[in-house]
Amino acid sequence: MPEKDRETEDIELSFPVNAAYVSAARLTASSIANRMNFSVDEIEDVKAGVSEACAYIIRRLVTSQRSGFRILFQMKHSELRITIETDGSLTEPADDGMSLVMIKALMDEVAVRDCGERISITLVKVHKTGLFER
Repeated sequence: MPEKDRETEDIELSFPVNAAYVSAARLTASSIANRMNFSVDEIEDVKAGVSEACAYIIRRLVTSQRSGFRILFQMKHSELRITIETDGSLTEPADDGMSLVMIKALMDEVAVRDCGERISITLVKVHKTGLFER
């Protein structure tokens, strides 16, 4: 594997449990995907996937505690990896099967890890038409 494929640029953001900040997460995802030369359709997929994943996390977090969630964007030569994870306690699993189906349809890879006290969702979008040039 060429050295360039192993290099990543990472951006990490923290958000309070408030649906009003989902738009900030979408805007950041859009900006990063645009910087990585994704197509307009791929950027729309990334924005929608991030929005759905954030909403899923927010619905599951117990808001009476001082909790929040983090988003880690990892930019590689041929892919964008986005991990959204909680900081606080969760409610019982929500019946959000449609959210996860939608996310899986938009992204190339999706992994959900639910450990009871924490949950993380990793989304991956792979370049179809171009490569990220630093």
